[in-house]
Amino acid sequence: MVIGLKNGIIKKRFICGDFMNYEEMFEFVRKTLEDADSLYSKKYSFRNRFEHIKRVFNWCERILPDYPLCNKEVCLTSCIFHDVGYAKGKENHANESAKIFINYAVEHKFDYEFTMEVANNISLHSNKELLNDKSTSEELILLLEADLLDEEGAIGIAWDLLGEGAKNPASYKNGLDCIYEHSAHILNQDYMITPLAKKYWEDKKAFVKRFIEELRKDLFISEQKEEQ
Repeated sequence: MVIGLKNGIIKKRFICGDFMNYEEMFEFVRKTLEDADSLYSKKYSFRNRFEHIKRVFNWCERILPDYPLCNKEVCLTSCIFHDVGYAKGKENHANESAKIFINYAVEHKFDYEFTMEVANNISLHSNKELLNDKSTSEELILLLEADLLDEEGAIGIAWDLLGEGAKNPASYKNGLDCIYEHSAHILNQDYMITPLAKKYWEDKKAFVKRFIEELRKDLFISEQKEEQ
């Protein structure tokens, strides 16, 4: 355990051993999902939950510089385990993910307080309204933001078009309508708290707006329903 000073307040920083073996954690999560036949979404064959988990980890690394004194190990470990509970089913996956992590942590002799902080983050990661709660920890804010940033923008549009294509659509307009229904939701939303997350979110919004405008022009559609 390392003690650090943060904004005049003593902040505990828990380290498990000399380093965190993220590769081993990733492999555990991948195998857990694969063994439960939960690696891929049942509805969308192209959606690999493990790939989502890795991207959330990468998003967290991208926005971590905004909170340089937060517990990086708590943030990144929370990202790795946040969706492993899908191995137990979709319902209540956040709590199931926390339970799986606790079992892993006990087996690997992680520090108790570190384990409980990570497990708490994981169990709360579906409650995006916590971004507006001033008592929310920096570590949980980063997990919530990273989870939201994935599968929006370009990937969100790719999801819409892949999903719509599987329905054997009758025209390109079906794809545009799908984008309006799903990807366009971010145009009127501003969830992010940290400056870097805000920047990435605005970039995604601008991309979605531009893509819709270009597709609408290419389809010679002069008017379209308002963005959702």
